[in-house]
Amino acid sequence: MRVRDARRRPRVAVVGPFSGPRAAWGELLSSAVDSVRRAPVEWEFFDDQGDAEQGRVRADEIVTDGGFAAVVGHFNSLGAREALPVYREHRLPVLLPLATAPGLLDGSDGLALRLCSDDAGQAAAVVAACREQGYERLDVVHDGTGYGLRLAGLLREAAEPELRVGVHSRWHAAEGAAVALCGVHHGAAALLRSRTPLEPGQWIVATDDCDVPEFAELAGAAVEGVRVARLAGGPSARVVAACAALAGALGKHPERRGERLVQTVRGELAWVLDARGEPVQGSPGAGWEVLPVAAPPTSRGSFDVAVVGAGVVGRATAAEVAERGRSVALLDGGGDAASTVSGALVRAFEADPAERARAIRSFQLLWGREERAAAHGFRRTGALVLFGPGGRAAADEGVADLVAGGLAAEVLDIDDVTRRWPLIEGGGLEGAVWEPGGGYAVAAVALAAMTDRARRAGAHIVHGTAIRTLAAGSGSEVVVDGHLHAAAAVLAAGCGTPELLGEHWPAGHTARTKRIQYAIFERPSGTGGDPFPALVDLTTGMWARPDGLDAVLAGFPVEEWNVPPAADTVLTSDQIDLLRERAGPRLPFLTGAKALTSVRGRDLYVSPAPLLGPVPGIPRTVVAAGWSGSGFKSAPAAAEAAAELADRVCHGQGLNSRGSHGQTDTLSDEEWEGEKATEDPEALPAG
Repeated sequence: MRVRDARRRPRVAVVGPFSGPRAAWGELLSSAVDSVRRAPVEWEFFDDQGDAEQGRVRADEIVTDGGFAAVVGHFNSLGAREALPVYREHRLPVLLPLATAPGLLDGSDGLALRLCSDDAGQAAAVVAACREQGYERLDVVHDGTGYGLRLAGLLREAAEPELRVGVHSRWHAAEGAAVALCGVHHGAAALLRSRTPLEPGQWIVATDDCDVPEFAELAGAAVEGVRVARLAGGPSARVVAACAALAGALGKHPERRGERLVQTVRGELAWVLDARGEPVQGSPGAGWEVLPVAAPPTSRGSFDVAVVGAGVVGRATAAEVAERGRSVALLDGGGDAASTVSGALVRAFEADPAERARAIRSFQLLWGREERAAAHGFRRTGALVLFGPGGRAAADEGVADLVAGGLAAEVLDIDDVTRRWPLIEGGGLEGAVWEPGGGYAVAAVALAAMTDRARRAGAHIVHGTAIRTLAAGSGSEVVVDGHLHAAAAVLAAGCGTPELLGEHWPAGHTARTKRIQYAIFERPSGTGGDPFPALVDLTTGMWARPDGLDAVLAGFPVEEWNVPPAADTVLTSDQIDLLRERAGPRLPFLTGAKALTSVRGRDLYVSPAPLLGPVPGIPRTVVAAGWSGSGFKSAPAAAEAAAELADRVCHGQGLNSRGSHGQTDTLSDEEWEGEKATEDPEALPAG
């Protein structure tokens, strides 16, 4: 056993198929680790090739090393079944994002957590979908693998006696029967291609291993019309959630191991797990869904829409545009978007009526919809916005808007606030707006879920290319960096937006980058009262939210402007002391609380309001930027409005209110403001 330096960062073993025919699934692990790369954790990869025997070999290597705090993986359920007893013997916690075999956690002693429902639920979802389509017969076709045979058996068990079932090892589809395709994605694709002749309209559903882009590529034209069973919200968000939970737990408590680490990780997850570590059936996001197979990505030099920027607004916009049937390129510059270090508070109340309307619309689209919100890593803790003397009238007006938009909200007197949340000091306050449906999102999970939506709709994602230029082309197009052509562009590049717009930045608006920083503190136990909410104090600008089971994330405005692109990862002790000084009057426990970890980042502040509308001087281009630290709560509605504008260009309607039918006029600053007003979310249909 190798001796490890105790001062090193905690190490996590990541086990999955990084080579071989199932390597497409290993890419999910690589991407998930990349999404939490800021965390003070060392991630080490072990390739089991998706093979059960190799899974056991990798488990032996990991425990022999003796220096790992936890394991993420395995993807192969048979391999996980072989490996779990090895890890249990050495008291090593395991997170299973996608291993779906029933009974996998039997005898795990609470040391394993599974972030996905099992295959019995998958079989039930497939059968229910067949019955909803009116079928009375189900032909189950498997690829002969252990995975395919196991699922075929579960499907037979779930379908009988309601449906007549036949199980086949080669393509077979009786007239008037639905077909369930069971197998690893390359084997299932081969079975699908063996169909002769192709029958238009034949109802086929493939099992969850086929929910990767490579399946559509391998199946070719035979995939048209095929559906796939998948975990609610998609597999990518589950894998990111596992890595983010470990990153959060070990980032705050690097010394924790065994059962105590498992309990800490539980507090980091948006999904509800039972005592065994299984998802609680019926809780939001716990089940399965049957959807059309994801469209293969479009890779070419010309698109309907180019979305520049892969923060929360950019990803949401790319998904929205692609789901409207447009070809989309999502251009990720490869830097650290402000969204990746956001506290991601989500609430609907805003003092500004236009931003309040946008936030309300975002709840109608995403945050207020239980299943979709859970898939985006949303934790519904409730949200409080504290206001001072003279703020009651604005609070009453805002609450009336929220209630009219279908959201629960009320105004509380300050005595009610301090009674329900004893950790809050009410000095200088009159009351608060309380939204039971508010909370916060795990930023990495929300970003992964939005990327999944975009990919499923066929968006082409370009990673790691810094965008330098955006200009009108010779025809009806926008040219990005001189080579990528699009009929329309949406500029959602966050802090990079002013540089890209250059001389075309709208007059009357100022833009500066500003420091964003926060720390995570231990939360005192035994204080009583309601669970700690997401919190914003309008009198001081400080904000806070829960972070896991036993911590609070808190930040305050820093008058540090025009900060450089690079972001520090942690605060100095002096900066943390200043945070305590500024936030302590509202949350007195912070004064003596231990700081567990901290983050420094930056965001773009635009005055007098965020930009959402056409760009003067660059025809066919929309800008969506400047939410000043509140992008998560507004992103769904901002994306909807930006996608609508881009769609108008693709339909040849232009971006001005007059409509130019195929020719976009350059707008003056006054016209830009008028166009912006017409796109206010208050004018959008509710629901």
